[in-house]
Amino acid sequence: MAKRKRSSAADAEIVPTPKTLPVNVASVASSMMPPEPIRRTSSRRASTQVAPADIDTNPDTNHKIEDAPDALRASPDAEEKPEGATKKRRKTASATKVKKEAHETEVNGVVEKAPSPAPKKAAKKEDDVERADPEGEEDEAADPEELKEALSRPPPVNSSYLPLPWKGRIGYACLNTYLRASNPPVFSSRTCRIASILEHRHPLKDPAQPEHATKNRPDKDQPADISRGQAYVEALGLANARDTPKMLRWNDRYGIKFMRLSSEMFPFASHDVYGYKLAPFASEALAEAGRVAAELGHRLTTHPGQFTQLGSPRKEVITASIRDLEYHCELLDLLKMPEQQNRDAVMILHMGGIFGDKAATIERFKQNYRALPEGIKARLVLENDDVCYSVHDLLPVCEELNIPLVLDYHHHNIVFDADKIREGTLDIMNLYDRIKATWTKKGITQKMHYSEPTPAAITARQRRKHNPRVATLPPCAQDMDLMIEAKDKEQAVFELMRFDTFNDILPYVRNDENKAWKPPKKPKKAAKKKSKTADDDEEDIDDIEVEAQPPPLIPDEEVGMGGPEGRVYWPPGMEEWLRPKKREVKPRDPEKAKTTAERAAARRAEKAAWQAAQEAGNAAASLTDASASVSASELVDGDASLDLEKTKSVYNMAKKQKPARAPRAANKKTAKSVPTPSSSGLSDIDGDEVEQDVDMPDLTDAEENVAAVLAPAKKGGRSAPTRTTSGRATKRKAVNYVEDDEDE
Repeated sequence: MAKRKRSSAADAEIVPTPKTLPVNVASVASSMMPPEPIRRTSSRRASTQVAPADIDTNPDTNHKIEDAPDALRASPDAEEKPEGATKKRRKTASATKVKKEAHETEVNGVVEKAPSPAPKKAAKKEDDVERADPEGEEDEAADPEELKEALSRPPPVNSSYLPLPWKGRIGYACLNTYLRASNPPVFSSRTCRIASILEHRHPLKDPAQPEHATKNRPDKDQPADISRGQAYVEALGLANARDTPKMLRWNDRYGIKFMRLSSEMFPFASHDVYGYKLAPFASEALAEAGRVAAELGHRLTTHPGQFTQLGSPRKEVITASIRDLEYHCELLDLLKMPEQQNRDAVMILHMGGIFGDKAATIERFKQNYRALPEGIKARLVLENDDVCYSVHDLLPVCEELNIPLVLDYHHHNIVFDADKIREGTLDIMNLYDRIKATWTKKGITQKMHYSEPTPAAITARQRRKHNPRVATLPPCAQDMDLMIEAKDKEQAVFELMRFDTFNDILPYVRNDENKAWKPPKKPKKAAKKKSKTADDDEEDIDDIEVEAQPPPLIPDEEVGMGGPEGRVYWPPGMEEWLRPKKREVKPRDPEKAKTTAERAAARRAEKAAWQAAQEAGNAAASLTDASASVSASELVDGDASLDLEKTKSVYNMAKKQKPARAPRAANKKTAKSVPTPSSSGLSDIDGDEVEQDVDMPDLTDAEENVAAVLAPAKKGGRSAPTRTTSGRATKRKAVNYVEDDEDE
């Protein structure tokens, strides 16, 4: 009990005091804070009510929103998967810090840690049994003793009666796989963590903009407001409630008139610290769901979780159980359905654990049940489980307390009284009349649960795991309300109905969504091209223009409804059918996949390699020029007075650059000493042309390069004239060795 008090003090420490808040916020917080931490700290009074937060409720885009633990399981009585066994969740450092602070309290100046919740261990300690997840992906390892005992048990004796033609209602639990995979998703089990509620008590950094995971998050430097965090979690509940009518209309279109509402429709509504009342903020949304259910004649039920145990010896567990039953009862009351449908909206409950003494636990349950409010007792029904309590254990209790009994065939084949009944569906039929009487006595329509074990299951522990779909109907009445507890949800119902409604299996196509549309590339050019080829192609052009138009928008009431052909069934193992295709991730371009640093390093390496190549080319060119100078000097009759290096520099001068005027020479022979290149022959020292042909030897590569340098320049892509400038012309004007057409 001492630990329990410290936990309460820890919860009280989380609530900000008015001293740390502004005046206007402090007045709101002071009106909402009780003197001691109790359940439903947020008041629903109009003066303090805050509008629901405008948040992204899509778990596919907002990692803070999660699917409820019981949405993917056949029955909430199973154990919640430990963290890490399910999909990985992204955590921020701030969320981890808030979660850590939520479990710490200061007592007499000493910081003590409150016990953090551990559902799996707590369930094992409470029940004295180890429960397995019936929808878990992992296979249970068979214990040698359990395997030996299972192989020695007598075979089941099943009834050959098949309730056909089926006239009753078949339903599924909590989640519609087809609608959950829609865009946007439609489901009623969005939830979050307590850390997210505490974080959203702070305002956004930019309240005028929508929340963003990185760009616009709650600013923890600003004061917290309890009502703001409450509005955040209430927005999730409203999104769940508003998706329920869509699910009901979808079910009705495909012949399903029975559904179990998720217990996590309003997250943390039954929590002792963060809990809240559903009225008035959710009254309108739930009334709309109830109106649709009444209009279509559907039945709605709920199933509180495994920790709701009225037979527990711990008072805090009993208090939490009653609080959870009150939440479920309020949820069903706000649907405001007609009298019979309201009476049929029951809450299914398990007896729970044995706690070392089954008889004493049953007596505690009786005592606590009698103290319940009448509204809860009018809706409460009991179900036999697959761990502790058989039909023979619960039927006398139900008859004594006037509680309807839900027969679960799958659980019955695992836990039954072997002294009175055999395994299978044949002997249990002898108790049908007594079970039915528990329903008719209260005027409630009877319902049963059905599921099947996986084919490879042998031991009792392995047989608790549900098969994703069921193969046959149990031997129940033809007009029974039958809840199918299977992982494939509505698809498992279709598996039983395929002989009637889904006989024709259609290929994959999903045309019931408004997807983003982009016009085809360059449709106008294609039209112009056709018009040039023939004048009578105007009709083809019109067809192209029609194809370029976006497809018509699907009305909101038809989105996700399966289209005109009703393609909503996918065969076992073919989840790709009738569900959105996963985005194909193509292999990225290695260059695009590089980071900025890698691309910068690649550019630096490329530049260094280019510079090295340039330096190597310059070095090779200098060596080539040196060898070419010697060869060229040999070509000019061995005249050593010819300076080819100076000549080359002259020929490499830019054409637009005005050549420097040569200084007036004192000796005429000196002024004429620079030779003039000629394509017809070589010039002598005096500048006169040599008209004789010279037999040129074969040139090497180096010599060819020199010859290319000494070749006359070109202009406009044409060859330069072969006429050379005489020595007399050099006296009258500056020397320009770049000849053009004007010299002709």
